[in-house]
Amino acid sequence: MVFSKGGYVVVPVGIAARLRGVPIVTHDSDAVPGLANRLIGRWAVVHAAGMPPRYYPYSKDSIRYVGIPLDERVKMVDPEQKKALKRQIGLPADAQMLFVSGGGHGSRTINELMVAISPKLLKQNPKLQIIHISGSGHQDRVADQYLKLLGPDMPESVRVLGFSSDFYAYSGAADVVLARAGATTLAELAIQRKAAVIIPSPFLSGGHQMKNAEEFTTNAATEILPNDVKPEQLLSTLDALLKNKQRRQQLEHNIGSLARPDAAAKLADILLDVAKN
Repeated sequence: MVFSKGGYVVVPVGIAARLRGVPIVTHDSDAVPGLANRLIGRWAVVHAAGMPPRYYPYSKDSIRYVGIPLDERVKMVDPEQKKALKRQIGLPADAQMLFVSGGGHGSRTINELMVAISPKLLKQNPKLQIIHISGSGHQDRVADQYLKLLGPDMPESVRVLGFSSDFYAYSGAADVVLARAGATTLAELAIQRKAAVIIPSPFLSGGHQMKNAEEFTTNAATEILPNDVKPEQLLSTLDALLKNKQRRQQLEHNIGSLARPDAAAKLADILLDVAKN
């Protein structure tokens, strides 16, 4: 059998599978399926889906809603585990932490917004620690911008990383997360039950982040802000969430209801079943 996660390279493989009578299974993480999966999907026997079936153009009887397979280290985080993860990443267990991430390549919009509001946000929340994954190509520039605004206090209150393979530890330690609406990021935050402010990118292919965010908006699972949000609005939203434990707990409960912790096992079962039959 052939299992396709998408990407242009699967198109010739999918055509060859069709010609040779080899069954195809696709999986789409985003609410908008990619072009490659749409092309070969007409021949697929199963379409595994990261989001609920209503988002996909495939025949309804072929869709299996499994969720998104994740790093096995991503698990629900309770208060004691959150403290342990804070110590793991070098923070005091009682620190308040905002985790900022603009996705794998970073987000200039989120980087610039976060730098701009950091002096007021830190002043209004004296125990706050900001850990900011800027994207590998932006780390030095973003760190310099923080340093210019915050001066010598910057290393004590803000840590800028270009990239980390331990994303789960930083998001797990966070009290509030600011992020884009990548499907995997949202799935991880749901498993960990994190209060999050999400700024979907409207510019990525098919507007898929807007659709990803729609599911979380419908379920009141995150705070959603537009890409052209003003710094003052972002500051107000983050400050209110950092100060309101009850609101954070409500968001944690709501986003947790969307979690699919057994996604990898369900997908494996589908693949084994198709291969056997």
